[in-house]
Amino acid sequence: MAEIAFSESVTDDKLRGKVVVLTGGAQGIGAATVELLYTKGAHVFFGDWDEQKGQQVTKRLQSQSTKNGGSVSFRRVDVRNHDMQLALFDDAKNAHGCIDIAIQCVGVAEPAGWFEPEDLNLESVRKEPIPIKDNVEINLTSVLWFSRIALAYLKGDGTDKNFSKSIVLTSSIAGITEAPGLFAYSSAKHGVIGTMRALRRFAPAKYGVRANAICPWATDTQLLSGVKESWEKQSMPMNTPVDVAKMILQCAADGELNGKAVFVAGGRGFDTEEGIDRMLPQWMGEENANVFLKGQAILGLGGNWAQ
Repeated sequence: MAEIAFSESVTDDKLRGKVVVLTGGAQGIGAATVELLYTKGAHVFFGDWDEQKGQQVTKRLQSQSTKNGGSVSFRRVDVRNHDMQLALFDDAKNAHGCIDIAIQCVGVAEPAGWFEPEDLNLESVRKEPIPIKDNVEINLTSVLWFSRIALAYLKGDGTDKNFSKSIVLTSSIAGITEAPGLFAYSSAKHGVIGTMRALRRFAPAKYGVRANAICPWATDTQLLSGVKESWEKQSMPMNTPVDVAKMILQCAADGELNGKAVFVAGGRGFDTEEGIDRMLPQWMGEENANVFLKGQAILGLGGNWAQ
């Protein structure tokens, strides 16, 4: 896999003065990303459903002076509510007249027990599992809404040859490999990768916007609390939230990065899509790969699906 390194110079140069909309910024990876963007001089408008923690992040950052002139603004957003997402984008557009970068950091853990033998029987299965539905709505449906809204607000007039506008979606290692027991979470995070893949040629060609996805492995956040002790005892690689935030910023800032699914492990980032594409003849078969690529060329950007 090709390694993607964080560059202070690239992010310093490309993020200063940029207007960023971010969902899920009150804690963990999202909060680390908000703070890093702020220190780089970006104008960050972030939303989260935890108003108390969101306000705490905002007040803490606003109390710190930044030589780069960044700013930060918070709005309570439940990403399952389409209008709340829209309002966050409107805040940024109304304040600065444009939006440059959209980052989705929302993620919630798997509801426990819904597929366990002791809890799954002919009686319990008759009740609709609302927590699973909510999990998929937060981890996937809201991402589709976010991506669609972002394209409308970020789209350019075709004159930006550096592809400075970008969308960064947060998936997971569970979005590119198996994740036993995480049925709703893994399904949704695979869907985020699917969303990025649907965008990676479409969005630059139609809107002048790049799209990438971040796939963190074990990261020291509340989502890992159940296995953190065992993980550390085995000296397994662990990301900090800042490690992942740096990869998010790199994808947001670097105009050469598009269509990447960046696996982040132990603070290092690797593009998994490069390996999948390069090894296509091996895992699909050479004949199938050749025919598949011809078919992809015929399909183009998908504009003829409905015809």
